Amino acid sequence: MGLMGPMRLMGLIGLMELMGCSGGEDATGQTPTTPPTPTTPTITETAITFSGQQSEEQAVSRGANRAYGPYRRAAGTPLSDAGVRQFHVWGYKNMDYEADAYGGTQTVFPGYTVNWISGSAATTTTNSNGWEYVAQQTTDDEQTIKYWDMGAKAYRYFAVTGGLNGTYGANGAYGAYEFSIAADASSEGARTATPYFSKLWFSTGNLGAYPDKQFGKPVTLEFLKPFARVRFLYKYSTPREGFKMTEQKFRPTDDVSAADDAKAKIARKGTVTVHYPTEGTATKEWYTVVVDNDKSTRLEAFTEDFDPDNDTKVYTTCDNGWYWVLPIISQGSYTLTVKVNNNDRAVTVPAEYMTWLPGYSYTYIFKVTEEGGVEIGWVEYAMTPWTEMTATKTVYNW
Repeated sequence: MGLMGPMRLMGLIGLMELMGCSGGEDATGQTPTTPPTPTTPTITETAITFSGQQSEEQAVSRGANRAYGPYRRAAGTPLSDAGVRQFHVWGYKNMDYEADAYGGTQTVFPGYTVNWISGSAATTTTNSNGWEYVAQQTTDDEQTIKYWDMGAKAYRYFAVTGGLNGTYGANGAYGAYEFSIAADASSEGARTATPYFSKLWFSTGNLGAYPDKQFGKPVTLEFLKPFARVRFLYKYSTPREGFKMTEQKFRPTDDVSAADDAKAKIARKGTVTVHYPTEGTATKEWYTVVVDNDKSTRLEAFTEDFDPDNDTKVYTTCDNGWYWVLPIISQGSYTLTVKVNNNDRAVTVPAEYMTWLPGYSYTYIFKVTEEGGVEIGWVEYAMTPWTEMTATKTVYNW
C-alpha cells in the first residue's frame, strides 16, 4: 500500500504532462475551440463635407410666373474657377420635421468659414472637393468636424461669399436667416465685387425624393450672383437690309410718356436681401430688393439690339447685347418704341412677362413685318441661364 500511492500519483502527473505536450487535444484527439470574446459594435460616423459650384439651371419657361417650377439641373462649374476661395455656411437640422409641423430645429453650422485649398481634395475626412472648414477660422472660435445625424428628419444649408452682413430674425410663421447683399450691376468691376449667394440645399434624406441630396453625401451648394440679364432683338419677315431701325427704346410703359425724373426706371444698384427658411415646411429661398437712391446708376432704356447675324457689331452701352439689372419679382409692363423706315411704331409686353429672377437671362424678340410694323402677336419671350448667351429654344407666349 505504501508503494502504490506514490506510483499512482506519478502516473497521474505523467498523464497530465502528456496532455500538455499534445497541443491541448482531448481524449478524442480534437482541439477544443475557445468562444470569441464579445465586442461592442462600432458605428461609422460620416463627416459632413461641402462642394461649391456656380448655378447652371437649364430652363426655358413659357411664362415668368412659372420660373419657380420644375427645371432640369446640370452640374455647374466649380466656384473656385470664378476665383472664389471662401464662403460662409449655415446649416440646420430638423429633429421632428413633418409635413405640417414646426420646431425641433438645431443649428449645425453657425456661419462656418469654408476655404478652398488647391490640391487638398480627399486629404482629410472633411474635404472631398477642395473645400475645408475644420480649423479654418483665425479667431478664437474653433471650427470642429461635424457629422451627419442619420436620425434627423431634414437638413438645410445655405451660404454666401464675401463679408458677413446677415441678420437673423423671425419672418412670418417660421424663422428665416437673411443676407443683405449690396448689389451693383452698373459696371463689370462692380458686378465682380458683388458676392455670390447659394440656393437653399434641402433634403429629408429620402433616397427617392432627394437622390442627389442624400444624408452622408457632400453638400453641393449652387452659387449665383444677385443679377438678371436682359436683351432684345428683332426678327424680320423679309431681309433685314430692307428696314431702317432708329430710336429704339425698350423701357417701362409708365415712363414712355412721362417726364418725371423721379421715376425708378431700370434699377442696376441696390440691396438684395435673400431669405432662407430655417424650419417649417418651406424649402426654397426668396428675396426682396431695395433700389439705391443714386439715379445715375439707373438705365433710361434698353437701346442696344442684340444681332445674332452680325458678329462685328460694336455694343456701346451694354455687354454684348446684355443689360445687367437687379432682379425684380413684380413690375409693370414694358413698351418698345421704335421708328421703322421713319414710321413710329410701338408694342407693349404685359407685366406678367416682366419678372426677372436672379441668375437668369431674358431675351425679348419682336417680329418686324413687311408693312414696317411690329406684330404684337409675334412678341416672344425666352428665358435662359445667365451663364448662357443664347436661348436653347424659342418659346411663344401669345
